[in-house]
Amino acid sequence: MNRKPENFAVVTGASQGLGRALAEELAGRGHNLLLAALPGTGLPELSVSLEVQHNVVVKYMEIDLMRQEAPREILEFAVKNGIAIDILVNNVGIGHGGGIGEYSEAAIEESVFLNIRCTTLMTNIFAGELDRGGKAYILNIGSFGGFLPVPYKSIYSATKSYIYHFTLAVREEFRGNGVSVSVAMPGGIITNQKVRERLKEVGPVARVFSMEPERAARIILNRMFRGKGVIIPGFSMRAAYFAGSVMPYWLLKQLLGKMFKGVN
Repeated sequence: MNRKPENFAVVTGASQGLGRALAEELAGRGHNLLLAALPGTGLPELSVSLEVQHNVVVKYMEIDLMRQEAPREILEFAVKNGIAIDILVNNVGIGHGGGIGEYSEAAIEESVFLNIRCTTLMTNIFAGELDRGGKAYILNIGSFGGFLPVPYKSIYSATKSYIYHFTLAVREEFRGNGVSVSVAMPGGIITNQKVRERLKEVGPVARVFSMEPERAARIILNRMFRGKGVIIPGFSMRAAYFAGSVMPYWLLKQLLGKMFKGVN
């Protein structure tokens, strides 16, 4: 792929999990990076490491994306530092489990703001920067749960459903002008030991549909660069998608309810 050497990829939520894996994979492919994540999550150390390992330029912002002003501040940082953006990866997000009535107001606000509002603001604010001619990419990270109403993950699955439909609508708006817009809908990403323990609670079925972040990042970026609109990494998840499309809806919801009940 031909890219101008001064171009950068923005990755939010870049200090851990899938966001870190996406940043590492992009750096390994020679992409300069502008990373954003919360303070105190190791972002400066990661940035230095990626620069040394991959001979790319890595800028970073330690910033709380729960703040409404944060997306605008990232763009202003890029403009001030002469950073041209040709890839935007909206990875930041959070998932809270539990039945309705059990969520705290803070958990609801955090889920809706990070999963919906932040991605929407970032896409809207960076649209003009990306649409300047030449090839550019927007990658929004959804979840396989966004295809379905998942009991006991109701808010999370609903927010990821929004990301799915929002991304495909924006993809159509950008059609024909050089900006490729994709949504990744992965299953479980094994980001840390806590997730591994949670998978043990959920059972063997969920473990089959989970993936290490490095593998997921590689598959997702390969398909993003090929211009795919919807990206479901992993054969088992794609098989589950097609199986779910023919399964009776009532049965699907019951199975999901049994799988996630009591898992936070």
